[in-house]
Amino acid sequence: MLHKRSVFPWLKDAIIDWVVIAVAIAAAGIWNNPLGYVAAVIVVGNRQHALACLGHDGTHFLLSTKRKLNDTLSGFLAWYPLGITNSGYRSLHNRHHIYLNTEDDPEIHHKRSRAPQWDIPITPQRIIMYVLLDLVGYSIPDYYIIVTYSKATRKTEYVLLAAYHLSFIAVFLAAGLWWVPLIWYVSLVTSFMMFFRLRLWLEHQGTDLVHRLELNGWQSALFYPHLAWHHWEHHQWPAVPYHRLPELRKMVEDVPVITLQQLWEHFNSLPNISSGTPLSNGIPADSA
Repeated sequence: MLHKRSVFPWLKDAIIDWVVIAVAIAAAGIWNNPLGYVAAVIVVGNRQHALACLGHDGTHFLLSTKRKLNDTLSGFLAWYPLGITNSGYRSLHNRHHIYLNTEDDPEIHHKRSRAPQWDIPITPQRIIMYVLLDLVGYSIPDYYIIVTYSKATRKTEYVLLAAYHLSFIAVFLAAGLWWVPLIWYVSLVTSFMMFFRLRLWLEHQGTDLVHRLELNGWQSALFYPHLAWHHWEHHQWPAVPYHRLPELRKMVEDVPVITLQQLWEHFNSLPNISSGTPLSNGIPADSA
């Protein structure tokens, strides 16, 4: 059954992400060169984004039927390292599913508050500009918005979150490896947010629902890790784990699948749309 929970695929992918992170940070420390640290920040941010995609499955309780196990794994291996609690992101994300692309969708509020970042049409020059700005901290306010919108349902979760990060910092400072937490936190507010931004462009921008995309290997690794580009299928069947979404895709043949190039052409075929405008059939809802 496609909705059957299974810890192993998720845990395997999480371990691989953490191994890549560890290797990138260790390599930067061994090389001890500015270029190595910059490369580490890019790689670590990319895998932080991958961990967020895995944490998303935990948000929907898709790791295990045992909710404590589900939240322990997704919390300690995905959300807590990113400064977010399970219950906080779950509350935020549930509202996104329920009120998709309406005035009550928190993603709409986020985009509107950061206008004109999400204005359509978009040019390659603007995308590149925002990518470069993200790498020097331009999206720190966006990270703050995500964290503050993701309000934990229990104050004890904040205590656990603080203990998690204080322990992480203390251990590496005591070992004289101060650059390990530095790389982690710099990545979190720069390259992680850059990849986060790029993914958001591929999900709901310029549509009232969800784009149904087909990505190749390198596009998936960069923009949409862990099969997260099956986002249309996820919104249709949110109770199905990410590793089974490709099976669902094969079962639905009457909804078009588009490439990144076709998505770009779609963006530039639309009228001017301001950041955070709810859409109806691809045009502003108030003019539909």
